[in-house]
Amino acid sequence: MNYQELLSSGANVSITVNLKDLQDLFKEVAGSRVTEIKTNEQEEFVSRKNALSLLQIDSSTLWNWERTGYIESYPFGGRKRYKTSDIELIKSGKK
Repeated sequence: MNYQELLSSGANVSITVNLKDLQDLFKEVAGSRVTEIKTNEQEEFVSRKNALSLLQIDSSTLWNWERTGYIESYPFGGRKRYKTSDIELIKSGKK
């Protein structure tokens, strides 16, 4: 069982790891986070108002879609933003 399986299981366990394994884990986590940040930097985002307009839906529908995980919002300066690519997927019927 790897560490991700342990985390997702919710089990309350103590583990002992050697320093090299811990270092490898930190590198893996940091590397995946850097990749995620770079991806988000290249992504275009739109405001809530623009998302509603592009999708031609009511604000309650957008709220419900967020709640159910159909679309994800990203906080920027205390305001929600939506990925343009997610909106395009929804509009094309692929999501």
